Amino acid sequence: MFEKVASRTAKTLYALAMGLGVIALAWLCLAKLPLVGAIFAFCVGLPLLALVAGPIAAVASGLAGVAVGLLATAGATARRARSGG
Repeated sequence: MFEKVASRTAKTLYALAMGLGVIALAWLCLAKLPLVGAIFAFCVGLPLLALVAGPIAAVASGLAGVAVGLLATAGATARRARSGG
């Protein structure tokens, strides 16, 4: 149970973090630059964002996944102990 909850949580949080980063970069490029400049900046900035934010988001989502997995496992253990089974 721990591994399933931890990995699902980590994958979901990683996808959300990277998706929000891409959306924020696109908004920043489109809001501050003309269209041609925004396209160029997005094409150059996206790989840089992935190189910098990817590992940070992976570590953070992994730690959050482990924490959620521990909480889920502890909750299941506490319910099993209270029910006597």
